[in-house]
Amino acid sequence: MFIVPMSPVINTLESVNRAFEPKTEENAESTEKVNPPTFFDVFTGIFNNAVDANQQKQEDILQLMMGDTDNLEEIQANIAKAEIATELLVNVKNAVVDAYKEIIQMNI
Repeated sequence: MFIVPMSPVINTLESVNRAFEPKTEENAESTEKVNPPTFFDVFTGIFNNAVDANQQKQEDILQLMMGDTDNLEEIQANIAKAEIATELLVNVKNAVVDAYKEIIQMNI
């Protein structure tokens, strides 16, 4: 599953794309069993992407305040990317917590 970004500045979430791509034999050694990524791998990728996007946003804001940049479109795109990455992380976390609560309340 690949969603084409509206702007070339906004990149896809690599961890999400890797989760839905089939593993090939080129990536794995012939003696190893190919395992799909776990939820932890996907969640870690989403978390790292959100952290990186927010760090880039902070650097861009600092450069803008110092007057070191004139590329406002890139700064606006990086701010939007950071907000979307953070919102995705929070939504995934909330879904996991809700699923955990449902499992805890199940009768055995």
